[in-house]
Amino acid sequence: MDAIRICVAEREENQRNNLVESLSKQEGFSVVGCTGNGMEALRMIVELMPDILICNIILPLYDAFAILDQIQSMTKKPRVIITTTLTTEATIGKAFAKGADEYIIKPVDMNLLSRKIYELAGREDLLRKAEPTSATASNISSESAQMEQDRTRQTISTLFMRIGLPAHLLGYRFAQEAVFKLVEDPMLMKNRTKVLYPAIADMHHTSAFCVERAIRHVITLTWERGIAERYEKEYGQNSRLHLPVDKPTSGEFIALLAEYVRPKHRNSTVHHEP
Repeated sequence: MDAIRICVAEREENQRNNLVESLSKQEGFSVVGCTGNGMEALRMIVELMPDILICNIILPLYDAFAILDQIQSMTKKPRVIITTTLTTEATIGKAFAKGADEYIIKPVDMNLLSRKIYELAGREDLLRKAEPTSATASNISSESAQMEQDRTRQTISTLFMRIGLPAHLLGYRFAQEAVFKLVEDPMLMKNRTKVLYPAIADMHHTSAFCVERAIRHVITLTWERGIAERYEKEYGQNSRLHLPVDKPTSGEFIALLAEYVRPKHRNSTVHHEP
């Protein structure tokens, strides 16, 4: 099978060189171009037709938002992964609204980046090889474990905004925390009413009933407004996450998203696919 063609647009020279070097060592990748400015990135996209563009959000001449605007009308456009230190929900939301496929916070975790590229390129064979093993996970230091938790929370937050869940609702935060806890401990799914929801309720000084009801309200609005249907049309064919046509229960919804965020546990006995 052909290698995945990648272009890198990173304004910092050292970061750009390190990124290109690391990607060149990964199985199935071919870095066909790199640049430090947005105008050159657009030229590379047109002339080299990469499968993936890894793009810093801030670039000279054209930033990532301008690049996303320019490529919208292209017949063959690359999947775009944004890399940045900017973590505000407004910035992340704007990136996805303009067509970004993934949003990764710097410093870039190369294992995470590689898995995202394999996924966007539809290379399930390489994705399975890239998934971390339990032996590797058991050797992670406490500092690294905290960094991993932070990345998991960022992944969940990015996923929620990519789907388009109503972020102004209290249930949005409850659902984020529920997904995070399920990623950490899948067995909580069996005890969500007695353990999971009460734990979230204690964090927010409310009741387990209110937590479950608020999550259900977010899900209801998401399906009533056609947000889930729009996600499926835009991303469903090229993603492991497939939202059901019929509105899921609160438990089904958070379990589905947790399974997506937790690829190393995809063979777990806890499955809640639509």
